[in-house]
Amino acid sequence: MTIKSILLISTAVLALSATAYAADNESYQSNTRIDKDSSGNYAEQNTTTKTNADGTTTSFEKNADVSIDSNGDVAKSTTTKKVTNATDPLNKHTVRTSNTEQTKDGMVKTGQSVSVDGKTIDSKTETTQQ
Repeated sequence: MTIKSILLISTAVLALSATAYAADNESYQSNTRIDKDSSGNYAEQNTTTKTNADGTTTSFEKNADVSIDSNGDVAKSTTTKKVTNATDPLNKHTVRTSNTEQTKDGMVKTGQSVSVDGKTIDSKTETTQQ
């Protein structure tokens, strides 16, 4: 499954879930921006913000980029960020994930990292032959 397929499916799930919970006095706001050029480069940004009846705001931001250079080398990256901000300022939490994949000269380098409230809790990089 390609990154584009995964992003489109997850965007649809978020959009459909917003209407399912509207009766619980929650509000949603969602924005999507997609840029693509003739070289195959692709960028997508999705932002969804939810505010529940208690005033807790949760925002989801997802960025995806695919870049292809003149040699055919490909760089892909996705970043997600979830921020939960309760009415108490001490209860703000941020979870950020990042995935990268770079293909160059027959080698594939992948990376993953997860951070919570600014502290990296998991990070790994791996290089394999294509």
